[in-house]
Parts: sequence; structure tokens; C-alpha cells
Amino acid sequence: VRDMGGGVPIPVPAPAPVPTYDYDSDWYVGLGIGANISQSAKIKDSDIDYLGNPTPGYLARDSGDIGASPIFSGSFGRYITPSLRAEVVFDYSPDAEISDSRKLGYAVMNSAPKISGGVVSIDTNAYAVTRTDTVKLARTTGLVNLLYAIQTGTRFTPYIGGGVGFTWRSLRRNYTENATCIGATNSVDGLYLPLGTCSGNTYLPANGTISGSSSKQQFDFAAAVQAGLAYNITDTIIWDNGWQMLWESNAIASSAPSASGENRIVFKDSTVQQFRSGIRIKFD
Repeated sequence: VRDMGGGVPIPVPAPAPVPTYDYDSDWYVGLGIGANISQSAKIKDSDIDYLGNPTPGYLARDSGDIGASPIFSGSFGRYITPSLRAEVVFDYSPDAEISDSRKLGYAVMNSAPKISGGVVSIDTNAYAVTRTDTVKLARTTGLVNLLYAIQTGTRFTPYIGGGVGFTWRSLRRNYTENATCIGATNSVDGLYLPLGTCSGNTYLPANGTISGSSSKQQFDFAAAVQAGLAYNITDTIIWDNGWQMLWESNAIASSAPSASGENRIVFKDSTVQQFRSGIRIKFD
């Protein structure tokens, strides 16, 4: 190319080379970090008395209030074709609180059978309770994914995919409860007098403090769909930014003693929206 004045050549910059698929580097490893952006799940809290009758509890948090929690990710995979790859991915998410950990005050009841003079009746004690209860959920997932990249002829490569595998969830619980009996009734004799008198039924708890901790671990089936955008930094180093929707099967529950008999929190029907960013490195 020459200008119109003196014929001096004007160099034309060459376009930046676009990394191409390297058939000798079809394996890769990846590391990433991210977050569980939102969770949709049913979290149910119940008080279950001595007779097995449930009543709604007060400790469960709405799944929309759980908030974001971190993800630490590692992957290993292979390019089947320049556009298709298969991988195994492990993600770990530390504790996210699914209970209302404030100190709560409320009333509960507990019922148990009474046999007196050959007559069977039911005693019911009422308790004033103050309770602090913290339940935290952690998860580790392992998925086998198949992903398809849409070649654009540039450094940017969008992709979609899906996978199946397992989720290993852990519920850890710490609790303290103070309970005071505030009255009782009997199904045959009626109200215990004077007012505020407890039944004295040996199957029902007396006044006092309950504290402790528990944990529950469980494996379940998991499945996911993904979409993302990869950027080829070099022929062998790729910056990967992706979204994933993770579905977890079955329910996991945690139980703890209470003046009500048993307090049980159940976490089930979980769908998690996740984002992660990381590096994939190809190797021979």
C-alpha cells in the first residue's frame, strides 16, 4: 500500500493469530473458584412429640435467604473432537446456614400416654422454650460432563453441556434449649391444677437445659446443565467462565432433642444456580 504523496510504503499490521486446536494436546486439567449464587429448596422444621405427632417448628430458613457460598473446583478431561470434550469435575462448597440461628422464644407441647387405675389417657405438657439452633449444610459434588463448544474463529468460544453424578451432603448442627413447663392437661381429667402444674408423666421431659451437637452425611444422585464462555489465552491455556444449574435428589434431615420430643429439619428438592471461573491447561 502506498500513499498518494510520495509512494512511501505504509505497513499494514497483521491480524493477531487465533489459537488453533492442538491435536497433540487433547487432555486437560482445570482449577476454578466460584459461588452458589442462589438455592431453591424445601426446608421444613417440625416438632415431633412422644406419640409421633408433628407440628410446624420455627427454626427453618427460607431457601431464598441462604445467600451465596463459595465453590472450589477441580476438573480433568479430554477433547474428543475440537468441539466436543468430556470431563470429570469435583466441586466443594463449605458450610451454608439453613436455620434461623437467632435466639428464639416460643411455646411447644408434648404428649404421652398415662395409665391410672386401668384407664389409659393422654397427658400433654406445655413448655415455654428459648432455643438457639444452628444447622449448616456443606456439599461435595462429582459430575461426569459432556460439553459442546461453538467454534467462532476467534479467541472466544461459547459452550453448552450437561452431566450426571453424585452429591455428598453434610449437615452439622449445634443447639441449646431452655424449657420451662407452664401447664398440663389430661385427656380424661382435664386441666392439672393449680394452673402451671406439670403432669409429672415420666415419658415427658422436666424443666431444664438441653445442649449438644450432631452431624449427618449422605450420598445422593445429582445432575446438571452448563453454559459458558471460554477465552483462549494461548494454544494450551484457556480462561473458562461458566454457569451451572445443579439438581440434587432426595432429602437430608437433622434431628435434635427438644422439650417437644424431637426437632427435625429437612432439606430437600434442591436446585442450585452456580457460577465459576477458572483456568484449563492442555497437555500431551
